[in-house]
Amino acid sequence: MSLPKHSHLLRSCYLFYHENMTMQEIAKQLNISRFKVSRYIKEAVEKGIVQVHFHDSNIEHEKLALQLERTFPIKLAVVVPTPYRSDISAVRLAVGQAGASLLAGIKPETSLSITWGRTIAHLVDNLPSDQLKARRVVDLAGGFGQVTDEISARAVTLQIARKLNAQCFQLPAPTIVENIATAHALSNEPIIRNTLELASESHIAIMGVGPTDVDSLLFRSGYVSERDFAHLTASQAVGSIFGRFYDLNGRECDTEFRERAIALTFDDLRKIPERIALTMGAHRVLAILGLMNGELITTLVTDSDTATAVLEEHFASRGMRSDNGNSAPATVEGREQTSQLRRERV
Repeated sequence: MSLPKHSHLLRSCYLFYHENMTMQEIAKQLNISRFKVSRYIKEAVEKGIVQVHFHDSNIEHEKLALQLERTFPIKLAVVVPTPYRSDISAVRLAVGQAGASLLAGIKPETSLSITWGRTIAHLVDNLPSDQLKARRVVDLAGGFGQVTDEISARAVTLQIARKLNAQCFQLPAPTIVENIATAHALSNEPIIRNTLELASESHIAIMGVGPTDVDSLLFRSGYVSERDFAHLTASQAVGSIFGRFYDLNGRECDTEFRERAIALTFDDLRKIPERIALTMGAHRVLAILGLMNGELITTLVTDSDTATAVLEEHFASRGMRSDNGNSAPATVEGREQTSQLRRERV
């Protein structure tokens, strides 16, 4: 004897959604195949028999994060709500706070490398003092200049090292030097060479992202001029990280700046297991796409407006429609896989 199909469909849905049973467990209980359970649940959703409602406004931001993770070769996306009617400073603060929360479970043996920047400064400010421990904090690039009127580039690394009770290794050099000969000479100095080697051995790298315009800290600190940016844009540059400029595919641009940067190389960066970028703003959309296309980062922390713009730009460039209004996996199996991945990442 066997139940009618519709009974199996309803029971499968009830056990899956209400009892939180796996499809394998449901198949065993109902004495049907796992394939049928999957088909019944999918059919119920398609026909509107089952409707899933979320009662938390943050689901919209999690949907954006899930779509970023599915669309690009990254492990994790963290999307925070874009503050309502607020300026870019408030957005930077929100993204910096989200970045700080990612370090809540940092282990004492962790080696961390970091760049300077306004959003990175907010991350450091929001880390608790004397509650976390790391082995060492290392500069990813040289850093003379001001992050804000109150904070110098070198202070950022020192502050996070103090908060994490970690050894601090700084690069005593500018991010970009005047000429290639000077860069080669400095890069061969033992203290700089050894610090860059330590950076390449990090477990986690944390970076800000620079646009190719006057909002970049490289411009504000005097490293790059408007004329330089015009030349870089002509060379297909869309953004920069720690003084290195890259194109939409994440390849470092072949300009003289490639040889003038006192910073980790992209090849060494990719050897670092966790590479986190904190960034936001419409003028950084292409820069963010380049980072993800080139697999330069594993984690993106941004705000919802920027995440939406990144997805729209990506799909528009391919003649496709962004699906950020419906980010649920196409299959029930996809739902289970996505849930498992997110549990592993947490």
